[in-house]
Formats: sequence, structure tokens, C-alpha cells
Amino acid sequence: MKRKLLFGLLAVVVVVSLAYLPSLQAEVPSKRVDDEGVKRDDARFEEWHQRLEEMRYVIEKEGHEFTVGHTSATKYPLEQLCTLNPELADVDDYMHEYGELRDSQWEIDYTKALPSYYIGYYTSIKNQGSCGSCWAFACVGILEGAVKKFYGGNYNFSEEYLLDCNGYGYSCSGGYFSAHNYHKYPYGARWESCYPYRGSKGTCYSSSCSVATRISSWYYISGSSSIPSTSSIKNRIYSKGSVAAAVYADYYFQAYTGGTFTRNRSGSVNHAIILVGWDDSRGAWRLKNSWGTGWGESGFMWIKYGVQKVGYGANYVNW
Repeated sequence: MKRKLLFGLLAVVVVVSLAYLPSLQAEVPSKRVDDEGVKRDDARFEEWHQRLEEMRYVIEKEGHEFTVGHTSATKYPLEQLCTLNPELADVDDYMHEYGELRDSQWEIDYTKALPSYYIGYYTSIKNQGSCGSCWAFACVGILEGAVKKFYGGNYNFSEEYLLDCNGYGYSCSGGYFSAHNYHKYPYGARWESCYPYRGSKGTCYSSSCSVATRISSWYYISGSSSIPSTSSIKNRIYSKGSVAAAVYADYYFQAYTGGTFTRNRSGSVNHAIILVGWDDSRGAWRLKNSWGTGWGESGFMWIKYGVQKVGYGANYVNW
């Protein structure tokens, strides 16, 4: 009798639970956690799914050979990631224009001796997350490359230091290459281990961290608002390790997964990246991004010389 009563009670519990289940499911938000631990908005995912179908059609129709798909960047709005703004350049940026090798005969002769394929110096791929701090990652990245070229090994300097401590008001909502000035005396780069990345602008506490290194100077190759020649950019990559530059990033750029990016559309530059090498057989730069290894070719891209205004405001550091 007790056993029958027990089974009866269990049956009632199961029926009630099943009846209540739909309402529980309705309360669960339409988000999942992806491989990087970031909540995925299913509505955005579906929007991108439809967009990708259209993009693949255009890519095939126009005869391009690069591929697109869901990436670590497509989970965020493009305008949230790409906030580089030349209008935010420091008023004294003219002092950093025209590097010391510009248009010299030596540079012309030097270019002729460069290899057709070259990869310079860079450190591990990083991820800016949802913060529009691409400008900080570009400035830190070429400093890391310059130090690696001299000493070897990987060095990890702090982007958060530039985000928190710059005096220009640069933030997740915008910045420019003038942030290099905070790697010069009397300032200086901080170690990532002491000043870790949070992905949001906070109170500066640089005095609690020792200076890791400083640059002696930095220069735009041809100007803060121009695109240098391919040969000039090659020279600086070869001699300095890598260069920081701007590019116009659109949806195709955001969804890039491999191949040589050859699509070219007009638009204002909005994203800071690092050029770490080239391949003349492809006619393309090797581009290092700050959107994690889930974007592009493990965080890198081949991009055709000249497309999407790549190379705009190209600059380098003297370390």
C-alpha cells in the first residue's frame, strides 16, 4: 500500500513538472556561452547567419577567394570594436610626421634589396574584447615587436595602462596613435602582469607599477592622414619589426576567416592594426589583429596592398 502511494505521489510530481516546464523555458534568455566564455546573443547570431549567406554570394560573384564566417568579432557590433578616429590625434602630432628615411635615395636602393616574402617581429595574439581599444593594442603591439627584434623572446606590455592613463581622453569609445606619447619619457610602458587588461576605462594606477621600457621616439611614415607607399611600409617593417596602421573595417573584414582579403570599398578608417610582413606573390600584407585567435587565420589576415585604405597613418617606434 505504501509503495502504491509513493508511486502515485511521484507521478503527480512528474506531471506537475512537465506542465511547468514550458514556462521555465520561456524565462531562459536567448543566450548561450561560446568557446571563449562570452554569452552569445542568438538573435545576433541569426542576423549574422543571414548576412553571411549574402556575403558569400557577393564574394563568389565578384571573384574573390577569401572566406567569411562567424568569428570571435561577430558577436559584437562593428562600431563597438572599431573606434579609431584620426580626428582625435593630438594637436602636436605634426611633430611625429615624416620619419627619418622618407623618400631618400638610400630608401629607394634599400627597397630593391628586400625579399619578396618577409615576416617581421610580433608577439602573441591578444583580444580587446568588447572595448574599442584597438588603438592601444596597436601601440603596444609594435613596441613589443621592436623589443623582440632586439632581444628575442616575447614581451607582454599593458594596453590597460594606455586606456586608463592617457591624458587625451581616449577610451573604449575612441583613440588614436598619439597614445605612443605615453610610452616616452617621463612616462613608459607597464608590464601586463602588473597592469592587466580589464577592457574598460578605469582609474590610473601606473605609479603602483614599475616602468617596463620606454621608446625614444615614434614617427608616422608619411603623415597622420595619408597612406605611405608600399615600399616605405616594407622598409619600416623590415628595419623596425612591424608598423601600426589604420584600415577601414567593414562586415566582410569582421567576418574574415581565411584567404587573401581582396575586396575594396570606400569608407573612413576606423580600426587600428599591425602590419608584420608581406608576400609579393599574393600582393598582400600580413596583418595582425586584436580580436583573438577566433578571428581570421588564428588572429592574422592576408590583405591585398591598398584595399580598405590599409596602411593609413602607418607609424613605427624607435626603441
